[in-house]
Amino acid sequence: MSTPDPGAFFREMLGQWESIANQFGSEMVKSGEFARTMHGATSAGLRAKEAAKEAMSRALEAANMPNREEIIGLADRMRAVEERLGRIETLLIRLAGDGVPAQPAAPQPARTKKPPKKNG
Repeated sequence: MSTPDPGAFFREMLGQWESIANQFGSEMVKSGEFARTMHGATSAGLRAKEAAKEAMSRALEAANMPNREEIIGLADRMRAVEERLGRIETLLIRLAGDGVPAQPAAPQPARTKKPPKKNG
């Protein structure tokens, strides 16, 4: 006499539920109404995003502050300036001679005593 598997009922129920859900989902996706609804929802989301972007742009302009595109433009310009400065620095180092950047001289201590004078 074998004992029945207590999980078999739940596995069977889960399998049936998955097949019903898959059948419903495939029928729903194939319908034109679903496609129209999804297209409408996507379009509405994009319109809302554009409206929010426009409102934020107007608010920043009213506050005399740059918008996102202007900040990105400034960052690009700063990156280009830094690259140019790097090239200029490299050229100056090459023109200086040995190709090694000059190190500033170490500060010398102040001389407070003078050496004795030689008579002769």
